[in-house]
Amino acid sequence: MIEALGGTMAVMRLTGRSRQNVTNWRAAGNFSSTTFLMMTTALAAAGLRAAPRLWRMDEPAETSDVLG
Repeated sequence: MIEALGGTMAVMRLTGRSRQNVTNWRAAGNFSSTTFLMMTTALAAAGLRAAPRLWRMDEPAETSDVLG
């Protein structure tokens, strides 16, 4: 998903977080829940969606058309 949003630098700018934060998210395979709205809004603007589990949130029953 980081790549879908334009890569590490773009996610750093979008979220206001450090390179280390983005690197840690990539390694962990999930994101801080505080970034959910800003990241999903950016994805929606690009016509994309991501699974809420990427932010350690419960998912709706039908998620076949989301990233992650």
